[in-house]
Amino acid sequence: MEPTRVGRKLGIGVRVASGILRDRASQAAHSMQQEAPAYAARSAQTGRAVTAGAKNFGKSVWGPFAHAGGVLWLEITGLFFALFGIFFAQGAWRLRHTWYSGPSHTRLITYAVVALIFFYFAFSSFYRARRKEKLKRQTQQP
Repeated sequence: MEPTRVGRKLGIGVRVASGILRDRASQAAHSMQQEAPAYAARSAQTGRAVTAGAKNFGKSVWGPFAHAGGVLWLEITGLFFALFGIFFAQGAWRLRHTWYSGPSHTRLITYAVVALIFFYFAFSSFYRARRKEKLKRQTQQP
């Protein structure tokens, strides 16, 4: 084979191959332009699905921790209110003999009222914790 013949045949093949490649590239670009709105719609739908999945995952993982933490917080708060109520009730008990007369009469009444207020706060805190737990159990049952 002569070198000029090989070059001509190779040159023609390269030109034909490049023409085919250009046609396919233009067809692909044209089809991409037609598919762009459909692709955008699919990607938006996928984004919404991912957002909904992340939200459900957060509810299923974080929800029980948040609920338990809320109930525990109410119970601990109620415990501290009860401790303060016991402290003031103890002070009122020590001053119980000054009910009828004496300089500590106002102090006895103050201790008794403050003890009642703290006991009310303790009771309401425990009551809210139980109500919250009961509500959770009712929503879980089918």
